[in-house]
Amino acid sequence: MSKNKKPSQFYATASTSIVLVLISLFLLIFLHSTNITNIVKQNINILVELKNDLPQGEIDNITQSIEAFSGVLKESIEFLDKESALKLMNKEMNISSELEGNPFNDLIKFNLKSDQYSESKIAEIKKSIELEKGVISLYHENESLDMVQKNLERISYGVLVLALCFVILSLSIIYNTIQLTLYSDIKEIKTMQMVGAERSFIKKAYLREAFRMSVKSIAVMILFVLLLCFYLIYTNSIFAEILQWYYVVLTVLLSIFIAFFIQFSTTNRILNKFLKTEGG
Repeated sequence: MSKNKKPSQFYATASTSIVLVLISLFLLIFLHSTNITNIVKQNINILVELKNDLPQGEIDNITQSIEAFSGVLKESIEFLDKESALKLMNKEMNISSELEGNPFNDLIKFNLKSDQYSESKIAEIKKSIELEKGVISLYHENESLDMVQKNLERISYGVLVLALCFVILSLSIIYNTIQLTLYSDIKEIKTMQMVGAERSFIKKAYLREAFRMSVKSIAVMILFVLLLCFYLIYTNSIFAEILQWYYVVLTVLLSIFIAFFIQFSTTNRILNKFLKTEGG
């Protein structure tokens, strides 16, 4: 194989690397989407509004009633007086600056396990808990969950569309690179054909180069995935809790398969077509 095509091979390798990075990013988001949704579910606060200044005994009774429901995260149950309730609402909804005074009553806040979180479950708790003495009502909001699910879909499919665009670009660059290389090597190829070289022998050098380009692209992709994972862990964000290493490994394996498939299938097809045209 001619060695004067290094710039073209660099562009082919770089474009394949970008494809793998985008595909690996899509797979990481797609495979972790359930985990992300589950964590969001467990962090959606369910609020029980109480009459102000209830005796501690009544508050304890209501708390015990909440604990009795299946799926309730007992460690999440927390009593909030009206001042704490205002701080919570300010944090979650940023509304304190719009209101004068404190319109909130005392609250009990709790969360549900992700596998128990559903509208029917919350409706069941609401119907029962509102019968308790001292309880005004139960509130929850589902907009956060809907928003997260919609944003995940938009981001993941946006990355996928971008990846597909780069797949087309990568295939185009690989095609042009191989075509240029083959035509620059036409004399050597003709000589090998004249001495009776098998088509598989002629193709070997080009397939070997395709393998090298795949390995380089895979190395870039693995480096990207590892740096991303370690960054998420190092920053100790909520994404560190979401991260599942078996999904990371699966992402890498699928990306490796895609890398070899793109390079070998494209290279092999172009070689077969070229050798057939040249009478190989």
